[in-house]
Amino acid sequence: MFKIKIIYVLLLATLLPACITTYRDFPENMVNNPPKTKPFGTLFYNIKPVSVLTSGGGEEALQTVFRQKTPFANTEKTDKIPSRGIYCSVEVLYKPPTLPALVFGYISASTLTILPVWSEHDGYRATYEVFINGEKKKSYEYDITRKGGAWILLLPFAWINFLTYSEKDAFEATTYQFFKDSEPLFAGYKDTK
Repeated sequence: MFKIKIIYVLLLATLLPACITTYRDFPENMVNNPPKTKPFGTLFYNIKPVSVLTSGGGEEALQTVFRQKTPFANTEKTDKIPSRGIYCSVEVLYKPPTLPALVFGYISASTLTILPVWSEHDGYRATYEVFINGEKKKSYEYDITRKGGAWILLLPFAWINFLTYSEKDAFEATTYQFFKDSEPLFAGYKDTK
């Protein structure tokens, strides 16, 4: 019985790359396009934990961008909205696949992807809320759609994943777009201590 479980796990690990996935509906022109300068002072921020397991480093990408690739000279992670300064709260909600895609996904997984499955509608909605001096000023929402399929016959074509946008690319680009879109709001802030 134990040997059968090991064989099943090894088979599943071998067939997992039989997926081809890409991400769409995000600002593709912002991929690898972080803010070039740091004209603003300090950004306080909080990234709420993503409610589902991300598969391609999306949550880690958010953390990295807010730590290192913002238009702010300093960033500080905090759970509380400060009474002075600029604060950003980030929440990522999962957009589930359609019911047929979910059902066929379970069937495909149970047959080790002998039966194909695909989805064009699941993904994420990232919401960035900006607070200035403790007062909510504006919300920005961006959708990220994941499109993909799994089938044992796709295994020889798994290399295509290296040519498509990853979850990391999508979350980074969305965050860079947020910084670009909110720049007028940040520029209007004057710290009066």
